[in-house]
Amino acid sequence: MGQAQRNDNQSWLDPKFVQISRTEAARIIGRSPTEFDRLRKVDADCPKGFKDGVDRSARVRFRLSDVYRYSGILMARAEEAESQDQR
Repeated sequence: MGQAQRNDNQSWLDPKFVQISRTEAARIIGRSPTEFDRLRKVDADCPKGFKDGVDRSARVRFRLSDVYRYSGILMARAEEAESQDQR
């Protein structure tokens, strides 16, 4: 596949419509899947995800844009904490 085709394929990807797995979401925010599960329970800003189906065993998926937004929140919190420590 040529470079032009690769760029065209990427340009249609909209993070609002890309579904990712729990493991992928954890990797994006730099956490283990277990730590990501804990954050989902205790942090109201963390995306809760949605199930692929109605079965109990249905996989939980996450909207890529929600994970990006949450990553930004985590980085802002870290920057704020760092700036307060420097005072």
